[in-house]
Amino acid sequence: MSDIHDQAMQYIYQQVLERLLKHMSQAQRASMQLLIQRLLVAAGGVEYIGQLQLLVVHGQDRRSAHLLACLRAAQLTIALRAPATFRLRVVVAALPAISQKTLINHERSFGKLFLQDDTRVELLMVEGQTVVPFRVRPTLSSEPWAQSRQALLLFGHLTAGQPEAMFGSRLHLQLANAFCLVLDKSQGTSALITLIPERQRLLYLAWGRRCLRLAGESGLHNTYLNLATLAEALGWLQGLADAPLDAPDSPAATANPDSPLRVIAVDDLLQEKVDDSQLEQMLGLNLEPSASQAPLSAYFDHDALLHLRQLRGRQQRKEPGKEGRLGLALRERNHSAKAYDPAHGRFLHLAGLTEQQLVCLIHAPFADHGLGLERFVECCHPGMRVALPYLHRALQGKPCPEPVQQWLMDVSGLSLAQLKAIYARRMGQPARRLVANLARRDLALRLHSSQASARAVPQAAN
Repeated sequence: MSDIHDQAMQYIYQQVLERLLKHMSQAQRASMQLLIQRLLVAAGGVEYIGQLQLLVVHGQDRRSAHLLACLRAAQLTIALRAPATFRLRVVVAALPAISQKTLINHERSFGKLFLQDDTRVELLMVEGQTVVPFRVRPTLSSEPWAQSRQALLLFGHLTAGQPEAMFGSRLHLQLANAFCLVLDKSQGTSALITLIPERQRLLYLAWGRRCLRLAGESGLHNTYLNLATLAEALGWLQGLADAPLDAPDSPAATANPDSPLRVIAVDDLLQEKVDDSQLEQMLGLNLEPSASQAPLSAYFDHDALLHLRQLRGRQQRKEPGKEGRLGLALRERNHSAKAYDPAHGRFLHLAGLTEQQLVCLIHAPFADHGLGLERFVECCHPGMRVALPYLHRALQGKPCPEPVQQWLMDVSGLSLAQLKAIYARRMGQPARRLVANLARRDLALRLHSSQASARAVPQAAN
């Protein structure tokens, strides 16, 4: 019975390969053959190709789809010519949360490539700050998101509620931490395969090492030799950024420096062309050309950032003195915000966030000894004006009515201890420098000018 099953599966794999080759252009087929040669060299020869395990972080752009299709074609081609072929671990990433539409697109392409039932392929996804098997129906529990929720709220209040800071460069640290989790669960991952060009990889490396220096960790000067060690160090930085009010622990390097994780770059082989659409159609996808403004833009979901920007714009227009200034362009932006609310609603639900907590986050009223607290209360909670003195007393740690303390925790989503620390600016120097550096860079790791950033962490550079 098992022989009949194996023969049936081999027939299916051959059909998948034929369909892939049929929908590839001549240039793509030539690139796939060069990819096979590169993988055979990396494995040390055809007799060792069965021991090679490739890790690919799968994004939501055209280049990611083409890379996965070419890897699958290479895997099935080698299987026809050799006794064994390489194994493939696919990690789906779209931080801070994967939308249902993205999950359905991935499932459709995985089905076309017949990945789910192949024992040589493992499909994973990032959910909160954990790595779980890929599934289209997300978990209904908000427990995996509890840590991400606290980190987002705390970081936002420390950086004046800037959308580019909350959904900016700090997500790169979260991606690195997810990468570490994947490596911890791997059974001898041999190499990471990537389409990111060398210039962008060097940019990411320089940014990561600068973040480590700002956090006071200067002993990783050889991290470029070991990707696993660098990812582990960046994962430690994420813990520091997520809990900047706590005393940081030194990073414990557990990666083996004698067996560094290799990187196989194939950006020179798989060049994206606008007219190469047959393969995309075969996968059942309709994707835009890959964005090149960010080194890792394909691994992030931009809907949450857009939603927060629009929410911030609406809150700013509600402030006193700004009524009546809503022009046609602002009306269009306000209307377009509705398109992002459903997609963002899932992230709010999973993370346990409410719109009230996001509005509070946008205003960041508790920093700098409650500098913006009065304006926030007048704009969003006018019924609490009479309680302003008690709000300050609660944030200063002085006796105050219990309902006032409970209101602060409900409206912010943070504990009273965290609110007191934000109010008094109790943050260690390494964490202060790191948070300031993350707040200055957007998702593309570009510097952005912001008076709010300067107000949020003025002593960070000291």
